[in-house]
This record gives sequence, C-alpha cells and structure tokens, in this order.
Amino acid sequence: MKAARKVTIFLLLFCVRAICFGQIEITLNRSFIQKYANRATITSDFRVEKTSAIHSASQDGDIHAAGAGSEIGMVAVAEVMNAKTERSHAVLQLTGSVSSGQPVHITGAWRIWCEHGGEQQYIQGQPVPAVESSGQAHVFEIHPATDVAGTDVRHTWIPISGYTYKTADDAFKVYERTRSRIIFDANTVTISTELAGDNYAEFVAHLLEDPHDLADGKSVFADIFDEGGDLLVHRRRLIFVTGTPPEQALAGKHKNDWIQIVGIPRIDLALVQYRVHQAEAHGPNADSVNWNLPYELIAAAVTDEDPQPPQ
Repeated sequence: MKAARKVTIFLLLFCVRAICFGQIEITLNRSFIQKYANRATITSDFRVEKTSAIHSASQDGDIHAAGAGSEIGMVAVAEVMNAKTERSHAVLQLTGSVSSGQPVHITGAWRIWCEHGGEQQYIQGQPVPAVESSGQAHVFEIHPATDVAGTDVRHTWIPISGYTYKTADDAFKVYERTRSRIIFDANTVTISTELAGDNYAEFVAHLLEDPHDLADGKSVFADIFDEGGDLLVHRRRLIFVTGTPPEQALAGKHKNDWIQIVGIPRIDLALVQYRVHQAEAHGPNADSVNWNLPYELIAAAVTDEDPQPPQ
C-alpha cells in the first residue's frame, strides 16, 4: 500500500512539473553536452526505418528519414534540404537503407528542438522503440544534412524556391517566449520545455563580433532584425556549417556587417552548460536554471549577402 502511494505521489509530482515547466522533458548525458556544445554538426551511422516522400516546395522541400543512430541515443529524424535535386543519390541511399537494414553514414547539423516532440520524455541512451512513421514524435534531428553515405549535399543549403518562410516577427516571438527549466545531476541534464514551431525563419542579422572558428564551422553573435528594420532580439548566436553556401557567404564578414539568412532554431547546448555551471556555483535553485529556453540558430540559407542596414 505504501509503495502504491509513493508511486501515485511520484506520478502526481511529475504531472505537476510537466504542467508548470512544459510538456516535454529531454534528458541528455553531460558528456554529450560537453562534446557538442560548440560543434555545428554530428556524424552518425543512422538506422533508417521510415522515409517520407519528398515534400513539395510549399511544404518545405525536405525528405525526412526517421530512425536512430550512433552518437544520438534516442529516436531521431535526418532531413535533406531541397531534396528533389538529390533523387539519384542521397535520397536513394536513405530509401534503400529501409529495405536493406544497413545503417547510413550521415553528417549534418545536430538539432534538438521541440517542434515534433509529441511524447512526454526523451532520455538519451535508453532503448529506442521501433519507428512507426517518418513523422514519428521526436526532438532530435540531423537537419539539414551535409553528407549522406558519401554524397556531399551541402549545395542544398540554399533558399527553397516556392516556400514561404516564417516571418521574423512571428518566429522570434515563439522562440523568445518558450519556457524551460533545467534539472541536473552528476551525469545528466534534463531540459523541461514545451512545443515550439516556426522552423524556417527569415531575418536580418547584424554581426556583433568577428566570426569565431569551430571545429566544423563558425559561430557569431548577432542582433536580429526583421526585414522592416525593427530590432527583435539582442545578442543571439548563429551557427554556420563548414563548406555550406551560408558559411561561404559569411567569409570576409566582420563586426558590424549585415547578412540576411534563413535560420533553423535549436537548443544552445553551450548556454545550457553555462546555466548548469552557474547553478553548481550558486546552488540548484539559481535563477539560471529557470530562464526561458536557451536557443541559437543554424544558418540554413542566405537570401541576401549584403542587405541594407535599417535607417
């Protein structure tokens, strides 16, 4: 009876925490956070179980491959941008992997974000259940891909012709208001948060510094403006992946330069790490663990290399 009561109390506390701090909990190994906090990409031997059709341009033009892979430790989806150009190479590798059962070596931007996180909990390292559809609930993506089974697809990181991007004003309202709470122990960090969409957002970035080199790309802090010249967000980190058109467009840019890009949000693991360290220094109830969701943006395409600064 006492055991049953303890289980009931635990479930009630879990539900209260889920309601108060968001509907989704993502538990990551601290070793994973340490490794990827300042990396742009991830490489995985990815077991593809389901693939979508190539989406129409109006839907986003991607192909989705759902499954699981090394280095990830939870259900995930790999996506190729502008996939119709890759029918004879990367797309065949993904669809062929479903029937062959052989994993596909995939590299691309790692992305943790609760756009499709329909489940309550995602715990890194637990057994991954069979995937039922290409739209399986998930919070981890390799998106966009840069290499699929040896086929370089970095050239697909360009504007999606026929797709209407999310407006910066609408998208950043979602990103900025998304709540979160961080809970941690010696080995793991749990991020409790909520669903947040607005995948491809177009905005103008004013660089606040010279770009910094990462092992597999560049990072730079920037102020975010809409196309009308209104400042939306101060000091947000942007991630550019080596060899992609956005990273090539960034070359030669410096502090106070401007660039207009299409960005994809992801949880900023470097900022997660900082907040955990603050809590370790000042106590587990430090304000840093209760701030809104820490995020950064992957530069997926450039729509104007030299936009006019706001007047």
